[in-house]
Amino acid sequence: MHVVLQRYPKAVPGQIILRPMNASDEAALVSFFKRIPVDERQLFREDVTRLSVIQAWIKNLDYGRILPILAFQGSRIVADATLHRDQGGWARHLGKVRLTLDPEFRRQGLARLLMQEFIDLAKHLGIAVLEAEILDVQKKAAVLFEEMGFQRDATLPQRAIDLAGRVHDLQVYSQAISMPEALAPEARLAEADADVGGG
Repeated sequence: MHVVLQRYPKAVPGQIILRPMNASDEAALVSFFKRIPVDERQLFREDVTRLSVIQAWIKNLDYGRILPILAFQGSRIVADATLHRDQGGWARHLGKVRLTLDPEFRRQGLARLLMQEFIDLAKHLGIAVLEAEILDVQKKAAVLFEEMGFQRDATLPQRAIDLAGRVHDLQVYSQAISMPEALAPEARLAEADADVGGG
């Protein structure tokens, strides 16, 4: 992870700087989420208008588990992109991505740039498959993922209830970055052990 973090801060087109979230970002995050339209915020997993939610994110920063990349123009956050990982167990080769953009910075290529950032990071972090979960009404997000090479794996009926109490189907997208088997040396060891003895 340390090698990955060395790439930040990173300048990208539009006078924008990318870097991981840190403890100094609380006020800027509060301001950022206030600029997101209410109907969009209602689709989020958490009520990001609550200061306690953002404070919990900052208090529990663990880049190995969740890597939040913020996009800044000056001191203003214009995008929040997160890469979620399970560091153990059978899902350790997966990375889940989430992305929120300031309304004024949409349709300028920033979302695609951030998704490409995660695709590049996945190669360095040993992530074989990137996943994304969106609700059925998030049509623009679906288009973005498909244009970035993701495929819809499943539609799970009535798996989500948004913050306004509406029920939605959950759509699961994924993109293979590398072969999962290449990230499982224990499997090769097990095969070698199976070949020993017997006859």
